[in-house]
Amino acid sequence: MKKLILSFVLITLALAGLAQSLSLSNIHGPITANSTIIQAGTPDSVELITYLNVTNNSSSAKDILCKKTEINLLNNIEVTMCWAGGCYSASTYISPNAQAIDPGATNTEFSGHYTNANFNPIGSGESMIRWTFFDRTNPNDSVSVTVKYTTFPVGMDEKQASRGTLSDLSPNPASGRVSATYSIPSGSQGTLAVRNMLGTLEMEQPLSGSGKAVISVEDLRDGIYFCSLLVDGKAGSTKKLIVKH
Repeated sequence: MKKLILSFVLITLALAGLAQSLSLSNIHGPITANSTIIQAGTPDSVELITYLNVTNNSSSAKDILCKKTEINLLNNIEVTMCWAGGCYSASTYISPNAQAIDPGATNTEFSGHYTNANFNPIGSGESMIRWTFFDRTNPNDSVSVTVKYTTFPVGMDEKQASRGTLSDLSPNPASGRVSATYSIPSGSQGTLAVRNMLGTLEMEQPLSGSGKAVISVEDLRDGIYFCSLLVDGKAGSTKKLIVKH
């Protein structure tokens, strides 16, 4: 009987050690652990940016590291991450810094950047990257999501609906106002979102139809930003913006 009780205790402790206290979400809501999501662009996209929120569901603070796994990667594509107050090179697969997350708190600062290494448009194809977040003191306490980055021409895949177009920003670098022409499919709602290198939303502007969008960057600090055209809540074209006063 004592052996049975001891075995039950050991099994219970083992299961407790494997418990996952982290969860992920994005602008669309909760993300199922270890699932695959799709982030679509077009061959002329310069960059696709993945924003993820990490929640600590436990009752104690945790120091969270981020790991990048390149499952499949197109030629000339590089993937970088911004996490724990820093942005790292494509050769970094585990963030050198850990992000402290209090119990019950959600961190919204992660961004993964999918770009052409030669600063050209991404081109046509598909890549798969797994992002894993884990407790520095207990790597088994982790959560991950696989992102399928797809950049196919409109009409090549029937499931790929047009997500609108966004021209290059002008002027760029900028110190005052910046403009870009855009086009959004009929019946859809668009938003022009400006985020900094850490993925924090700096400003957004609702759009519809087609025309020219004008935004002011006078209040932004010098640095690199990303302007993304969202159509019905889904990311489309993203352009890099340099602010220099």
